[in-house]
Amino acid sequence: MTKTECADDVSEQFVIFRLGDEDYGLPILSVDEVVRRPDQLTRVPRAPAFVEGVMNLRGKIVPVVNQRERFSVAGETAAHGQRIVIVTIDGVQAGFVVDAVSDIIAIPARNLQPTPELSTDGAQLFDRVANIAAGGRIILLIDPRQLMDRVESDLLAAIVAEVAPAS
Repeated sequence: MTKTECADDVSEQFVIFRLGDEDYGLPILSVDEVVRRPDQLTRVPRAPAFVEGVMNLRGKIVPVVNQRERFSVAGETAAHGQRIVIVTIDGVQAGFVVDAVSDIIAIPARNLQPTPELSTDGAQLFDRVANIAAGGRIILLIDPRQLMDRVESDLLAAIVAEVAPAS
């Protein structure tokens, strides 16, 4: 993770994104890039509901996952304002649709706290919480390794193999 010296404290950098009314963060080193959501995604037959489809990213087929569905965020958002956060996890590149990417911030280590155990299955998606004094913001920080569990990673790899042209 990116650590930056800040006065007498160490800080980490995070890409902050919004889903509904909540802010979430990913370590900056886990994010390949952020792109606009294309007007059209190619649907994949028999894919689960959270997979919106696939997109062409400079010649590479990238599965696109709807984070609103995965995080059970109510309401709708205008597709034209959405962004896709591109990450590579265990060698599989995927895009995660978010409502907006607000900023990249350095958070001092003293403002990072472990997340209380939130799930019973041991898969803790949120590994830390950032308490940002300015503005009274609380940001849930995502463990990029838990962003896709092994089954989802394998599923997305299979989708890419199914739609990618034979070499």
